[in-house]
Amino acid sequence: MRLASWSFALLAFGASGCSVDETLVDEFFTPVEWEKVQTLSPLPDVPEDTTNRYADDPRAAALGQRLFFEKGYSGPLKLGAPETKGGLGTKGQSGRVACASCHHGTWLIDHRSHPNNASLGTDWIPRNANTVINAAFYDPWIENDGVSDSLWADALVDPELDIAMNGTRLQVAHVLWDKYRDEYDAIFDTALDPSLDAKDENHYRFPAKGKPGEDAWKEMTEPDRQIVNVIYANFGKALGAYLRLLVSRDAPFDRYVEGDHDAIGESARRGLRLFVGKAGCVACHAGPHFSDDAFHVNGLAPVGPNINPKETGREAAVRALLENPFNSSGPYSDDRSTGRLDDLSVSPELRGAWRTKGLRSVAETGPYMHTGQLQTLRDVVAFYNEGGHEAGFVGAKSDKVKPLNLTEQEIDDIVAFLETLTGAPVPVALREDTSAK
Repeated sequence: MRLASWSFALLAFGASGCSVDETLVDEFFTPVEWEKVQTLSPLPDVPEDTTNRYADDPRAAALGQRLFFEKGYSGPLKLGAPETKGGLGTKGQSGRVACASCHHGTWLIDHRSHPNNASLGTDWIPRNANTVINAAFYDPWIENDGVSDSLWADALVDPELDIAMNGTRLQVAHVLWDKYRDEYDAIFDTALDPSLDAKDENHYRFPAKGKPGEDAWKEMTEPDRQIVNVIYANFGKALGAYLRLLVSRDAPFDRYVEGDHDAIGESARRGLRLFVGKAGCVACHAGPHFSDDAFHVNGLAPVGPNINPKETGREAAVRALLENPFNSSGPYSDDRSTGRLDDLSVSPELRGAWRTKGLRSVAETGPYMHTGQLQTLRDVVAFYNEGGHEAGFVGAKSDKVKPLNLTEQEIDDIVAFLETLTGAPVPVALREDTSAK
């Protein structure tokens, strides 16, 4: 039965004087339920990002892909093999970590660090590495805590984070000069400074390593620091352009909403009805990306050997975001009038809050929660069915998190529905290592 037939059936029932309560879409959903279902599909175009003028430039995206797989701007490993499972080399080695080190495979997640629930870069990162597929639909907050308000600004965090890539923006600038100079100069308004060349007589202007707070950075002139900051911002904008291409669509659920009755099974349809009804999942997992782009204290007591149980989530992230010169209102943004940061402030209710995760392809992207401590979708649904944990979490639990009184079969049905959200993988060509060798 096609969707057009379902719509016609609704009209026919209304014209015949039957009660709306007696009208079922696909012999399953009430009109109210079906209206909620239709808000979840289809996945729209990727939201515009006016803060990155290169966001949809294919040349920038191609460079971004190369930089996503580039290891040259990463610093020394703090942990490595053989003392740590999943290590990327021997302790002290540099140039061993790329963005792709924690975002790889078909679904661009971290298989390497598992079965550990956190990810291993140059050191243990106390977070689960999310897939970057469909990350462009988080609008505008990026990461579990929303520490960035654009993809391009978020791409600037890990290269300088000591436990992630342990590099510096000066290393990034030198890698761009040494390996990607022609591509960079063809894309961006200002060409790379020739003094980045180690053979240039003025090469002392740009030390091999350095970032804000370090002596090498402090010893540079302010104009030269600004040159490097612009290069670093452009590096992020190229990565942002690439990340915008990593989109997965055409899930069985989408085909079902379009009218393909056989696209999902009966258990999944029951799960969908629970999702928009009794279980109330749609209260937070709303819209075609299945996220309200908001932050909630979900009552998860963090556990795991590499997890920080005292992380404050959104509270700390807002403080960092407002201080970040690469935010949407900062000097490196291509549109400072977006208003993304208007009325944003640090407040007590943000303590312990984490962003609602989008659910597309969620069956392929475990483990789950910002800590990665729940291994299966059934674990997640069971967690929410219990109303979260009673204690051990930071902040005041959201009143949206409460016992659901689901049966074991109903839990299985919701899982069956979530499995229908797996779309087509991103093209293989976008997952290939194109970095300079």
